[in-house]
Order: sequence, then structure tokens, then C-alpha cells
Amino acid sequence: MKENKILRGLTTFFSIFGLLIFLSGGYVIATNVNGWSSLMSVVGLIKADSLYTSTSEKMIEGATAGIVASLDDPYSKYLNKKQWQELEIQLSAEFGGIGVYVVEMEGGKLVIVSPIKGTPAAKAGLKNGDIISKINGKSAVGMTQDEAVQLMRGDPGTQLDLSVFRTDDGQEHDYKIFREIINVPSVEEKVINESPLLGYIKLNQFHAHSAQEIVKSLNSLEEKKIKGLILDLRDNGGGDFDAALAIADIFLDNKEVVSVKDADDKETVHKAGANSYAAPLLVLVNKNSASASEILAGALQDNERAVLVGEKTFGKGLVQRVYRLPNGGALKLTTSKYFTPQGTDINQIGITPDYLVTKDDKTINDEQLTRAIELLKQKTQ
Repeated sequence: MKENKILRGLTTFFSIFGLLIFLSGGYVIATNVNGWSSLMSVVGLIKADSLYTSTSEKMIEGATAGIVASLDDPYSKYLNKKQWQELEIQLSAEFGGIGVYVVEMEGGKLVIVSPIKGTPAAKAGLKNGDIISKINGKSAVGMTQDEAVQLMRGDPGTQLDLSVFRTDDGQEHDYKIFREIINVPSVEEKVINESPLLGYIKLNQFHAHSAQEIVKSLNSLEEKKIKGLILDLRDNGGGDFDAALAIADIFLDNKEVVSVKDADDKETVHKAGANSYAAPLLVLVNKNSASASEILAGALQDNERAVLVGEKTFGKGLVQRVYRLPNGGALKLTTSKYFTPQGTDINQIGITPDYLVTKDDKTINDEQLTRAIELLKQKTQ
């Protein structure tokens, strides 16, 4: 008798649940009859009259991508299975490719930044600022950053044909580059001044191992008894949000790092722990410093932990979350906006450095780094 009651209860529950799903679906259709009618008409016409064919799976995937595109958010994207695998590889920091970072600039231009030292891209002669025009003979016009990265990745030993436009000479340059396994070090460190002894760390991107690499580099520089540190975030387009929090935790002591507000205006405040690195700190930024770079730079500036030198940053104050989907793909969705510790919204605005210094890419002189060294010397005297 008891089991029958349980079965009847479950049957009633699922019946009500199914009715609610049916009614909600009916409501959506009823409130947008013309839209659904058009969609069904398009599918029917393609099936009946199109010279070209498509599968139901591809149609559904295209519709899914179109729904995401309707948000008019350049950072929200539907990723098919292959694209999602590429993103996972990128965040794991090991992949087959040529060793460049690509940034999608205003106007849809795909610009190469910071060819990684010792990689096929650097050996071939690709330069910071090169604009990608073709990938394997395919025009890069209208191509997204994710699409370009996917095309440039591949099995080690395979050839990539890449064409770039170089603003320095106004000409297009063609390259044939063979891919290799790229172990992406996110951190490079060195001593840049002897008296006083100053350390320098270049952070190329934020990925799963970045915080550990920063700690390792700091320990190495500390063994040399440095008196101060320059952290270079120039041309760092961001990456893993949690990595930004972990790195901020290295430099901030019990301070707010960033606050995040979601679609319901619910606020979450992220704070750093105790026992941080305490030596004088200076941060370099430029127009390509974005997202996670801006979270870190904003936290250090607002808490008066570091002085910022360089150019105004990119201005990406939005946080994306990745949701895995049943078809093996994923949805990268903007779910919240972040604010610096002083409550500043930097989206489409950027962070203004304490010292504005431009860098002439046509010369070998690094005016920004020179100014940073001068300022850090003053702080260590």
C-alpha cells in the first residue's frame, strides 16, 4: 500500500512537471508566433528547395550559435565541441601551435601580440602588432579570435600558411611555419638593475599554473636579494578569473581584490588572504592589458599597493562563465560585471595609469620600462 502511494505521488509529480514544461513552451510559442512560424518555414524551405543540404544536428547547432549571437555581446559565444577542446587546451597551457597570442581589436582586426620566445612564430620573424590577413589561404576578415586560434593550432610537424599585414612597412608578409608542441610559460623573470637590485616579472597570460609560476619566480628573485619588483602586464589579454584572484593574493594582504555583480545585482566580494609579498611593486600596463590583467592592476592600484605606468588599459570589465553542454560543446556566457575595490566600473573605459607613458614600437627603446625603473629606484632608496 505504501509503495503504491509513493508511485502515485511520483506519477502526479512528473505529470505536473510535464504540464508545466508544456505550458511554458506553449507560452513562448504563443508570444512569438511569427518568429516560430518563420523559423519553421526556413527549415521547410531548406529541406524542400535548397541546392545545398544540411543535417538537423548542424541546423540546431547553427540556431544555438545564433541565439547567443543575438545578445550582441562580443564575449558571449557558443563553442562547438572542437572549439571547446581548444579552449581547454589553451587554459591548460600546453598545445600544438606556433606560439603567438592573438587579440581581437576594434574593427574586428586580429592582431598578433608577444610572439613567445623560442617558438616557431618568433623564429619565423612574426612581430608584435602584425595584423593577420589570411590563415591557410582563408581571409581573416570577419574571423573571430577563437576561430583564428583554432585554425592556427594543429598537430606538431604540420605546416601553417600565415599572411600578415605589417603597418611599419605597409606590406603583406607571407610565412610558412611548422607547428610544434608549445609549452606556454606564463611568466618570465630577470634582474633588470644592479644598484639597487631590482627584479622584473613578465606575465603573459592568466592560466591554471600562473600563480604557481609567479611564486616560483618571486622565490628565485628573492634569493638574489632584490629590493623591488616590476610586474609587466603589457599585452596580456587576460585569461582565467581565478588565476587573477590567486595572483592578487600574492601581493595584497587582507585587502579587497574585486567585487562582482551578476544579472540579479547580487554582489560577491573577493578578498586576498594574509602574508603577502611586501617589497615595493610597480606595474606596467598598455592598451592590450585586458580582463584579468585589469582586475589585478585595478586591485593593486586602488589598494595603493603598486604604482601603474604605461597606457590606459583595454577596458573589459565583464566576467564570462563557461557551461558545458550535452553535445560536447560549451557556452561561454557573460554572467557578471566586476568593479575595482573603489567601486569603479572600467568596462569600455579602462584603467588610467598613475604615470602615462607611451612606447614607440618603431624603436628598440622601452620608455615605459625605463620610467618604471626610475620610479622603483626612488621607492627603494
